[in-house]
Amino acid sequence: MNQDDDKNTQAGSSQEPEHDDAQAQGEGRGILRTLSHEMRTPLNNIIGFADMMSAEMLGPMSHPQYREYAEDIRKSGQSILDLLNELLEDRRYENIAKSDEHHASLIDLAPDLIAICTVEGAIRVLNPAGCALLSVDNEQAQLHSLLDYVHPDYSDLVEDHFAALLKEKRRTSMKMAANDGREVDVEVAASVYEETDGEVQQIMLVARDVTEKNRRMKELTEREEFLRTIMDTTVDGLITINEMGIIETANPAAEKIFGYGPGGLAGASISNLIPDTRGRRQSDSSVLLKSLEADLEAHEYGREVSGLRKDGGNFPLEISLSDFKLRDRLHYIAVVRDITERKKAEDKLKFLATRDPLTHLPNRYLFSERLKEATIAADKLGARAAVLFIDLDNFKNINDAMGHAAGDVVLQLAGKRLESCVRGKDMVARLSGDEFTVILEGLSEDGEVEAVATRMLRALSQPFHVDGKELYSSGSIGVIVYPDNCDNVDDLLKNVYTASHHAKKQGRNNFQFYSSTLSANALRRMSIEHGLRHALENEEFHLAYQPKVDLSTGRIVGAEALARWTNPELGPVSPNEFVPVSEETGLIVIIGDWILETACRQAKEWIDAGLSDVSVAVNLSARQFRQEVLAERVKEVLKTTGLPSTNLDLELTESMLVENAEETVRVLQELKSLGVSLSIDDFGTGYSSLSYLTKFPLDALKVDRSFVTGLPDNPDAVTMAKAIVNMAQNLGLKVIAEGVETERQSTFLHALGSDIGQGYLFSRPVPYDEFVRLAGGNVMPFPLDQIRKPSA
Repeated sequence: MNQDDDKNTQAGSSQEPEHDDAQAQGEGRGILRTLSHEMRTPLNNIIGFADMMSAEMLGPMSHPQYREYAEDIRKSGQSILDLLNELLEDRRYENIAKSDEHHASLIDLAPDLIAICTVEGAIRVLNPAGCALLSVDNEQAQLHSLLDYVHPDYSDLVEDHFAALLKEKRRTSMKMAANDGREVDVEVAASVYEETDGEVQQIMLVARDVTEKNRRMKELTEREEFLRTIMDTTVDGLITINEMGIIETANPAAEKIFGYGPGGLAGASISNLIPDTRGRRQSDSSVLLKSLEADLEAHEYGREVSGLRKDGGNFPLEISLSDFKLRDRLHYIAVVRDITERKKAEDKLKFLATRDPLTHLPNRYLFSERLKEATIAADKLGARAAVLFIDLDNFKNINDAMGHAAGDVVLQLAGKRLESCVRGKDMVARLSGDEFTVILEGLSEDGEVEAVATRMLRALSQPFHVDGKELYSSGSIGVIVYPDNCDNVDDLLKNVYTASHHAKKQGRNNFQFYSSTLSANALRRMSIEHGLRHALENEEFHLAYQPKVDLSTGRIVGAEALARWTNPELGPVSPNEFVPVSEETGLIVIIGDWILETACRQAKEWIDAGLSDVSVAVNLSARQFRQEVLAERVKEVLKTTGLPSTNLDLELTESMLVENAEETVRVLQELKSLGVSLSIDDFGTGYSSLSYLTKFPLDALKVDRSFVTGLPDNPDAVTMAKAIVNMAQNLGLKVIAEGVETERQSTFLHALGSDIGQGYLFSRPVPYDEFVRLAGGNVMPFPLDQIRKPSA
């Protein structure tokens, strides 16, 4: 063999390994493609089946771990498929790089970074995508090592001739540092590009920019974590449910509400949490979901249902349901809230709104609602119902003597006694103060009502034991039967009160049925009392003035202020009617105060008009006189109105003066110190003691009209008149004769020594303007010089 042959032999032997390597690589790629083709179909089947299991398309999975297994299978299959795709892609890039120039130019079109460099890292080739990613051009890149563009945190991957990257059979995540300072997240794979005698000379790196992908994944992860944190920390329970009614997720609040441990609700049926109307677990979750879904529009802020805890306990639950679609499947989100405490608070508020706080009996509102229901039921069933109005007798005396605390105990005991007298279906209510009402339903005979009322009278008449003392009361009960005595609720209440008042008038401790034959006076009195309570605020009162005439001169020296009341419904009401009612109800105090202030103000006006010597007389009621602040109030009114105290005359009755003579003297002295005049009104009708009269700082006596009427023909009247006048003169008091209606009476009284006359002979009570006209001109219907004979 010659030298050329040897060379050829050597050349052939040197090319033989290269041929074998290429052949091996080709065979490897063929095997990879074959494996890829053979593996894709079963892998896709596995992934698809796992997806169907996760989505529960093959039926619900009762245990949450089953879904986890299915998800693990899906992820594993997807990972194998991704690895095959990467291996094929990397081999494709190798083929492209080692092919002819036409195929090599495809490197320039590749969207990923492709770099060919030495094992030391010196860059030999960098495609345009790589230049853009690293912010360099190809010539500039070839002056650097690839290691210059690797983030320091990932330098271990490129040490020792890229050993770590070459060892990896799939893409590896790392960061690269671009020339402009940017940090770029990439997935990189490395393969041998050129080797000689088994020594790697050059490698090829393929890096895909996943910065945006990682950013989105990070945002998604953070968002999921944020939502998870919200779910875990919110006080309301959050539950996701699939269309089969199986719970997929539940936050800790939901687990706590229903008494389950962590993860205990997942996989359970929603029907386990919301029982049926009988408190039992429901068997069909889909039916429950449909019923809840049907209420979505009807209950905007949630629906109240009964919840069922793990231990079997029921509790009030509020649930709001909303639906959404995921992967073309319907899901639900339920927001649940344990409203046990809220229901307790609502019940408490309802109790406070409908119950009397002292006796815990139904109050006026609940009584009215129940009464409406009772009348409707009576109409519907053709039955009868009765209402009883109970007013405790002498309760005010108990309150005044023992105090309000003792009075409260009596009210509580009275309420319990009344409840013991009725059936369970009947109602006992407290309207106000010492007033109770009772509703009796389903009555067939009047005797039933009478029996109840009798039991109540007997119960209330028993002693009340309070603080070791026996307190006594009784009841005045009014009874009305619906629809026998009236046909509407308003009349029921009005008429039963009238019946109660009638019972009180009959001597108390009795019951009276309402009927149309009840005294018209009782009905009118009730109307008067009702009207009086609003008369002042409605400005229904006005004052009339009856002149007082000096019998010596015939001049008007004063006037008595008299209240007049005109009610829109009752018309003009006589003082003989409304004064007694106002005395009984205590309204006389505020009415009397209005009279005092108004009379003083108007008197000041006529003084300013030139009538400085004309005084005004105001009657004080017994209740006013007993007020401790009476003198202070008179002083305040005089100061407010500017009326001189000498122009005010206060008239008091005999009976109110002798009740407590010592206290009377003190009050009269306080009033007298103000400079006002004091007179006894209707003298001779009471029970005056002459010994006390000498102690009272009085200025005048008013002879009652009952004595004046019989003058001068009735001997007894003459005797009484002479005695009163003589006594008054001896005590240094003026004498005022009221009820003077004839000339003979005026002449006789003047002859006896009366100083002032008042009566229809001179003038009826007239309005303010008319009185000012009379007093200003001293115009009398009958001039005194014509009607009075000279005295002897």
